[in-house]
Amino acid sequence: MEYIKIATIVNTHGLNGNLKVKSFTDFKDERYKKGNTLFIFFKNKYIPVTVSSFRTVKTLETIIFNEFSDINEVEKYKGSDLFISSDLIHDLEEDEFYFEELIGMQVYNDKLIGECIDVREVPQGEMLVIKREGLKDALIPFNKQFVKEVHKEENKIFLINWEGLL
Repeated sequence: MEYIKIATIVNTHGLNGNLKVKSFTDFKDERYKKGNTLFIFFKNKYIPVTVSSFRTVKTLETIIFNEFSDINEVEKYKGSDLFISSDLIHDLEEDEFYFEELIGMQVYNDKLIGECIDVREVPQGEMLVIKREGLKDALIPFNKQFVKEVHKEENKIFLINWEGLL
């Protein structure tokens, strides 16, 4: 079975085994729906867990799993990643991408700028976080006004060359 990363467990929440996660998915309501099976990648194993409930608090999701009822059961999973089975992914339109696909791509305008290390959701849309050699990370809006093309096969993102963008 193949897996797709959708989140990282960043902390516990409360004493009842709830977990705070940083999501990488646009389909939160669908991914964290009650009864769905997710997988915690821990010590090189995929551990199946069943969603009991979730809610968004600021920029993180708080998820309750049926399998846990105490903070001591979940403390060890901090820093672990959450996955779904790859057969649950959607077919996307031509110009749509999963965040996971964009992370790790090389970013260019006229020359190599750096590597996309994260995609952040903000009220205005998605922002690419670009790690640049010897410079501060850059935030680039992920929309057609700034991104010319994405070549999945070549693992490259091409930006429109705007003066003052970087």
